Amino acid sequence: MKYYHPAVRAGEYDWDHELLCIMPSLVSLPSKDKRNEILVKWIDQFDFNKKNGNYNLCASDSIKLLPDLDWIEDEENLGTTLSDQLKEIRDAKRDTISYYVNLGNENMGEAVFEHEERYSKCTFPNISYQLLSLFRLWNAIQYYFPYKYLLNNSWDDVLLDNIPVFLEITDRTDYENALKRFIAEVHDTHAGIYGGPIKKYLVPVVIRFIEGKAVVTEYYELKSSFKGEEDRTLQPGDVIVRVNSEEVDSIVKRITPYISASNEATLQRQIAVNELLWSNDTLLYVDYERNGAIEKTRIRCVPNQMCESTVFQKPQPLISYLSPDILYLYMGSTIGGEVPREIKSKGMIIDLRAYPVMEKINGYWEYNLLYPSSTDFATFTHGSLLQPGLFTFGPVVKVGKENEDYYQGKKVILINETTQSHAEFMAMKYRCTPNAVVMGSTTAGADGNCSFLILPGNFRATFTGLGVYYPDKSETQQIGILPDIEVKSTIQGIREGRDEVLEAAIKYLNTEEVR
Repeated sequence: MKYYHPAVRAGEYDWDHELLCIMPSLVSLPSKDKRNEILVKWIDQFDFNKKNGNYNLCASDSIKLLPDLDWIEDEENLGTTLSDQLKEIRDAKRDTISYYVNLGNENMGEAVFEHEERYSKCTFPNISYQLLSLFRLWNAIQYYFPYKYLLNNSWDDVLLDNIPVFLEITDRTDYENALKRFIAEVHDTHAGIYGGPIKKYLVPVVIRFIEGKAVVTEYYELKSSFKGEEDRTLQPGDVIVRVNSEEVDSIVKRITPYISASNEATLQRQIAVNELLWSNDTLLYVDYERNGAIEKTRIRCVPNQMCESTVFQKPQPLISYLSPDILYLYMGSTIGGEVPREIKSKGMIIDLRAYPVMEKINGYWEYNLLYPSSTDFATFTHGSLLQPGLFTFGPVVKVGKENEDYYQGKKVILINETTQSHAEFMAMKYRCTPNAVVMGSTTAGADGNCSFLILPGNFRATFTGLGVYYPDKSETQQIGILPDIEVKSTIQGIREGRDEVLEAAIKYLNTEEVR
């Protein structure tokens, strides 16, 4: 009804109000026939022109995902009259404007959800708004999530399983947790729930899971007013064993159901970066292993507003030379600058173990110096306003242009679990250059851009809104960008202060053979 019915799409009704009005009538009904009778009368209130639309809009080979509407054909469950009503709505003539959703601009194409009430003053528990939130989010994903076909569980079953959960919510925190568990079902690193309280303090160290263990790798940057105040007990290479007496494995198991992640590497990244050493207390009790010995310590935390995370971006130069023959570009540079327009080194390293600082780095998006000619590198799927739930491939996107003076040296593109979204997209682009290899480990598996949906209680849900594929239509979602040469950090390497992935790239470039 919300995304297909012509009058509802035109914004003629307050659709939240209509849902909240009909829900009490559907409680404790004696039979499905009585339920169907109520729904038939309800739908009859919303009149529309019964003229059919013509929706044979695309060739079958361009279709990636069809609308999931087979259920409306189930006359045994719905009855003939209700089934016929729904089929009329499915086939009705619709214009290209929808009050509750649009598809952004032509190039981006993700779903933009509009006119959704925040209900900021809503207090919990409130069964009506809890169910409204569940239904609003379920339907947004049902019709506008490009990777619904990758879900582990039936999306219908996920809804049915969560209705009792949302009925039993006891307070705002319980509501937030229910939303997080629900959206984690999509297994999308872009997906999450935002709007709840954030823990106030953290130990300002970067944690990565290396060799299956939570390892300190570096320190956060602190704002100048707080520098020198942090506790430096933990050192790079220390393995976190327990936090507040709870084993790390237990923490991971406890938190995992509330985190949406495309793959295991990114799940571990999310826990390490956003959960493990965060607290609402100024002190954390940490057990850690250093050189085979277990140490116990009490660590003073830092207010989170004093920290500048160095996970995705760092205040280091964009351009440096690792030797006269090796140019190094760090694409997460907050210092910024412009990519070189002339390269004389024999080899170059493009470090995408970061999120490119788009507003500060010039020239990296269309780095035509690296390409001898225009080449295919990606294709996208877009949703449909006329047939919600339909996703079709657009034309293959090209990168580069004719350039006889292109840079012909060897290139290494570095990736790992911090390479996400825009960074994954750039890895796909740079991989198309001649003499390029991708080195490191699997990326986050959440390419493309995000859709945002407001939920009751002033929460915001996000999920991937644009499907991104290689030119042959093979997947990037969940899989990530796979390296040509896999290289991973080791605990020993971290303890020795080495960047083993970068070392491997240098070694590769110093060989004579172009692989």
